[in-house]
Amino acid sequence: MLGLRFRFPFFKSTLCKPMNNRIGSGTKLHKTVKPPRFYGWTIAGVVSLLVFVGGVETNPVLGVIQGPITEEFGWSRATFTLPMAIGTFAGGIAAVFMGPIMDRRGSRGVMTVAVAMMGTLFVAMSLMQSLWQFFILQILGRTLVASTFFIVVGVVIPKWFITKRGRAVGLSSLGLRFGHAVYPIVVGLVMAVAGWRAASMALGISVWVLALGPTIALLKRRPEDIGQFPDGRTRDLRVQESSTSPSVSEISFTRKEALRTRAFYYLLGALAIQMFVATGINFHWYSYLIGNGVTPSATVTSLAIAPLVGMPATIVTGYAVEKVPPRLVLAFGSLLCAMSLALFLFADNSLMAIAFGVSYGIAIGMRL
Repeated sequence: MLGLRFRFPFFKSTLCKPMNNRIGSGTKLHKTVKPPRFYGWTIAGVVSLLVFVGGVETNPVLGVIQGPITEEFGWSRATFTLPMAIGTFAGGIAAVFMGPIMDRRGSRGVMTVAVAMMGTLFVAMSLMQSLWQFFILQILGRTLVASTFFIVVGVVIPKWFITKRGRAVGLSSLGLRFGHAVYPIVVGLVMAVAGWRAASMALGISVWVLALGPTIALLKRRPEDIGQFPDGRTRDLRVQESSTSPSVSEISFTRKEALRTRAFYYLLGALAIQMFVATGINFHWYSYLIGNGVTPSATVTSLAIAPLVGMPATIVTGYAVEKVPPRLVLAFGSLLCAMSLALFLFADNSLMAIAFGVSYGIAIGMRL
């Protein structure tokens, strides 16, 4: 008993102390598990890359190769633009069907085929020898870009982001602005060395090299498919019915429900008018300013500066639509676009041409 009486305090003092007093070096009771990195930002990067390569079939690029092609074949400018107009109209119709397919089955398969086809069309255009070949290639190319590359941001990003959707759309849209800035310069440099056929070949190969691999390997349909939720949150706020966080709640419409609202047709009309105007401006930008007496260097500067100022405008707009009603942002962008067109109509010197490039670039950058 005497021995136990002496051992018991020792036992109590060594084994029954609080656990935090017994943790020594190298001993861990809890292992901190970091949540997986939110994959949505990877998706935004891939989408940005897709709209970047989709820029090969946009008017700033086609406007650069228009001159050499029409001179070689003796075509008029109207002949050159006709298949693009037909393809744009066909692409708008095709987008009505492609959007739901991308919604249900994901965008990876559709965009993989689109990237492969776009590269093939430009490689084939470098080999064309007649007008009918040009018509087929450009109608297909324009239909393809309008029905896939132009809608991929709006189809993919909303599945991955809710509260951060504005900045994600802004980031994804940067690819198109960057493509408008880079591709015309690349095309001009290649044309100066090897002609428009080599430039067309280079465009097609660049589409394959830059976008085919990332699209196949990285593009996912929605965060739930990989065990995540929009915005990288730990739960799905789209199904949360708590009144404590109304700022993250979202009302979703099916296609049939959206078609029964006035707001859909107002937005459709406003955006369609903007696209109609932007298409004509982008394609005839260079030739119109040159015809008004603006120097070639000032015209090229005007063309180059627009996407450069448009990129930061896109980022700022992305954040703004998370704080300000998007309709107000869209209205302000439309007003700025109209004011820019007034500059364009009367631009007959270098200063006005560059001022138009800056203001128009900001206005287009605001069109997410």
